[in-house]
Amino acid sequence: MRKVLVITGRYLPGYRDGGPVRSVLNLTQWLGDEYDFTILCHDRDHGDERPYDGIDPDGFNNVGKARVRYVRSFTAQIIESLAGSADIVYVCGLYDDYARIAMRLKKAGRIRVPVCLAPMGSFSPEAFRIKGFKKRLFVLYMKLSGMFDDLVFSVTSKREEEELKAVLGKDADCVIASDLPRQGTTEHTHIKETGSLRLCFISRIVKKKNLLTVPDILKLTDDNVHIKLDIYGEPEDKDYLHECMARLDDLRKTHPNCRWEYKGPADSEKVPGIFADYDAFLFPTRGENYGHVIAESLAAGCIPVISDTTPWLDLGEKGCGYVFPLKDIRAFADTLDLLVQMSEEEMSVIRDRCCEYIARVNEISVKDSGYRTLFEKNS
Repeated sequence: MRKVLVITGRYLPGYRDGGPVRSVLNLTQWLGDEYDFTILCHDRDHGDERPYDGIDPDGFNNVGKARVRYVRSFTAQIIESLAGSADIVYVCGLYDDYARIAMRLKKAGRIRVPVCLAPMGSFSPEAFRIKGFKKRLFVLYMKLSGMFDDLVFSVTSKREEEELKAVLGKDADCVIASDLPRQGTTEHTHIKETGSLRLCFISRIVKKKNLLTVPDILKLTDDNVHIKLDIYGEPEDKDYLHECMARLDDLRKTHPNCRWEYKGPADSEKVPGIFADYDAFLFPTRGENYGHVIAESLAAGCIPVISDTTPWLDLGEKGCGYVFPLKDIRAFADTLDLLVQMSEEEMSVIRDRCCEYIARVNEISVKDSGYRTLFEKNS
């Protein structure tokens, strides 16, 4: 059984990093019987000052189908030591300190096994629009110093591969390994009321997720529309959250029947059940290389109304969601007005399509997973 060292920022019992934690968990759940996974990560969740309760800080912890090594900070010594016992090293993210250390060790020949780096959308045009100068300067430096030369890049779609090669060059070694789905099913629980809409936004509260566009969309809906919006997410950028809340408060002047509430962070394990209690998921994100929340909303029968900056571009064609360019917020608003007027019978037809669609996608992604191609790479 080949040994895979996964280096990531945070892992269970943490949940505030959202998608990356879910990606690694799903990976180990599906492939943990085929590969021997070791995970190296921080010993505390995002923003916490204290480490997780009950962990062994000096040894390995059995978590699901993986062994986890929790550390206060990443060092070259611990990464090199664990890589020495692995057949392949899989690094989540591009800009984190552990990624820079792993790349330097690989370049210096101190990691002798293949190193796969999952950039997680870091090379998309949307990602470069936020702190773009610093990011481009870092990428240029790493490229010129040859740090990317000996890496294999784990991308989730053909689109992400094209975006990466547009920055690093056509010879970059890429393998498409789409994120694996959450195991299990979720039964939809909410009954739609004609003339009203239960709407949710679930994601980390940062500029990339684009919560600030939500009030702009709602302002364009019918003046008398009855919408209840609930927002869930870790407030990583508190100033941005306050700006969004102020803009949402302004809605009361023109849309008295449009109410909203910030519910705080959502534990990853509870997200499917949350989605199951809403009619639709509004997510005008600036970019997702996969988008676990979109897959999970589909599985729970919560209809996605999303931007075209994710891989889920065929939802409209399949009749199980709505996809629009970010610049066309009128289309988002018109769709919400349409959903408000739908009956439970009309909505249930779309919900059934959502569940059927994601079941087919998940079956294919597990059967033909590109992770097996990555993990069988030779040094």
